[in-house]
Amino acid sequence: MDTEPEHGCLEQLLGAYGVATDFINYAGETVAIPWENRLRVLELLEVDVSTRAAAEASLLQINSQRFDSWLPKALVVNAGLAEQIPVHLDVVDLPIQVRWSIVADDGSRYEGAVAPLELAERDTHTLATHTISTRMLPLPPLPPGYHQLTLSSIKQRIQTTLIVAPATAYTPDWLAHNHKLAGLSVQVYSLQSGHNWGMGDFSDLQDTVLRAAELGLHFLVLNPLHLLDSDHPENCSPYSPMDRRFLNPLYIDPRQVEDYSDNPTLQEYVAKESIQQELSELRQLPQVDYTAVTKLKFNIFNRMYRHFKKEHLKAGSPRAEAFHAYIAAKGESGQVFARDQASKNRFSFDNARDPLFHFYLQWLAEIQLEVCQQLALGHGMAVGLIRDLAVASSSNSAEVQLNPDLFCTRASIGAPPDPLAPQGQNWGLPPMKPTELVDSGYAHFITLLQNNMAHCGALRIDHIMALMRLWWCPGPGDSSTGAYIYYPVAELFAILRLESLRQQCVVIGEDLGVVPPEIRERMAHSTILSNALFYFEKYDGVVFKRPEHFAPRCLAMVANHDVPTLTAWWNKTDIALRREIGLLDDDGILAATIHDRESDLIQVLHWVNNAGLLPQGWQDFNIHRPFDDELCRAIFHTSGRMASQLVSVQIEDLCFTELPVNIPGTCDEYPNWRRKLPLAVDELLAGEQPRRLLAGLVEGRGQA
Repeated sequence: MDTEPEHGCLEQLLGAYGVATDFINYAGETVAIPWENRLRVLELLEVDVSTRAAAEASLLQINSQRFDSWLPKALVVNAGLAEQIPVHLDVVDLPIQVRWSIVADDGSRYEGAVAPLELAERDTHTLATHTISTRMLPLPPLPPGYHQLTLSSIKQRIQTTLIVAPATAYTPDWLAHNHKLAGLSVQVYSLQSGHNWGMGDFSDLQDTVLRAAELGLHFLVLNPLHLLDSDHPENCSPYSPMDRRFLNPLYIDPRQVEDYSDNPTLQEYVAKESIQQELSELRQLPQVDYTAVTKLKFNIFNRMYRHFKKEHLKAGSPRAEAFHAYIAAKGESGQVFARDQASKNRFSFDNARDPLFHFYLQWLAEIQLEVCQQLALGHGMAVGLIRDLAVASSSNSAEVQLNPDLFCTRASIGAPPDPLAPQGQNWGLPPMKPTELVDSGYAHFITLLQNNMAHCGALRIDHIMALMRLWWCPGPGDSSTGAYIYYPVAELFAILRLESLRQQCVVIGEDLGVVPPEIRERMAHSTILSNALFYFEKYDGVVFKRPEHFAPRCLAMVANHDVPTLTAWWNKTDIALRREIGLLDDDGILAATIHDRESDLIQVLHWVNNAGLLPQGWQDFNIHRPFDDELCRAIFHTSGRMASQLVSVQIEDLCFTELPVNIPGTCDEYPNWRRKLPLAVDELLAGEQPRRLLAGLVEGRGQA
């Protein structure tokens, strides 16, 4: 007896779960994904295809989930259009009259009645005991929002959420009128000051905002501010967080909280010689000691919360009322998160197991972040803060562990093989399951956007291709045996546009590398900005793109956290560092890397010269001369002329820092995400040289 699953059944299953058949690689070639790689995805999803009967049962199950209810948990439609939605009806129910009603989120109502037999049929599906006919129900034009649709008949009543999305994302005046704005890219933890607690915090960010606004800058691009692992503080990558829905409390400055400033007992404790000595040592370190900073700050937070409980919670003060309102606004996901944080009992102090303590920290962090954004807008910045949403959280994270049905912990996100990574890339981050995302009504995705669009003028979506597809690797190690999984891209882009409008937050999609044309088309149609990195913007991979040829709706960065600083890039010290830590052991590859870099350096001089901005001292085109402020200003000035509406430089490049904040592909080889700036913010942005450099950038913006 043949027990092997039929090929057609397996193909239907693979299609139902979004498993791709092929993809276009870095060279523009169509690559077929091996059959065994595609089937492995079903194994990762624990879909049983071990026998023909098992495969047929699995197909019946997924089809039943998709079609055995009149409506899914949520439906996405376009605002202002007379749309039609699919309704899945048992054929025996087609003669029964169905009433429909819509309650919009502003309270307005729409209603009517239909005979399903009179509606257009899209398709039919045969399930175990009955046949489903999908009929298209016309809806009236609706405004953007989350509206409740109810269908009822003499047999049943069902409700779903209509997610009604605008045609474009939020488009403020500066974006609509093509203003050319300059800004800084800032790793908040790297900021130095004489008053922080060993790492950059929101007070340092406030200082940076004020200085930047004074210099004519309109935005600050920040690292992801997501919650990290307090149990293992040295796991400090902001792109591998514990929960993207919540903030890292280490960015709180206790001095700005009245539970510190109105607490003489705590101030007396902090004034102790031992605490002051520890603070001094932590501030002077060239790298953030996350373990020590976490221990110190949570000790202080605990004492602050003690004061808050006594003076406010027990007394029912206005601050307590505001705190409880904050908790209510966070809903069930906030409650689950706070209980989970308390259950871990990672600290020995008295409030560690109190869920309200963890809410308290999130409340303080949000208040201080909001102050930063309001300060930016109040001092003339058109955008203010640009936050960053990481593509995923780590496998042991609260976000993943608290949503076990949503995430596939047996798989990891990565990238297929290319010349730089012949075995592909494996980022060690579990992906969301597309089917579960849809079945949940996109709730987690919506929460992610709402929480990360708060207190900023724009949100950068890391790896925006994830809204369309992700490369799933079968666990740790080699990713060459992976496959692409497709997501409901139209629906996710629609939700992104809706939340952008509701939060009044511009969206920037990180679309570096190999990007399917469909993604860039959707971004353009949705008024979502792209993201360009100067080092990689070339004609045919050789000559740097002229400033006027950069994409207009774009955040163009001279450099970012994944590439060398401008000084290191020019002086080739990044290559020497990679050699030192064992990433460039092969002499042939080293020589080729140096050759390619020197070709780039010549091209940069021509790029600046073509703009008429090459300094007199560089007219000999000597690429072996050390980088200096004259060439830096010329590069900044030329960059300012880019056609892109947003152009940023790294704050590191104002002080000619050479050590990187991150070397991709390393873990223990280099202390990533720890390196501090060599100067305090006030000193750095008040200095004559940095001000002159930024003046060149701002001047260029006026000439773009």
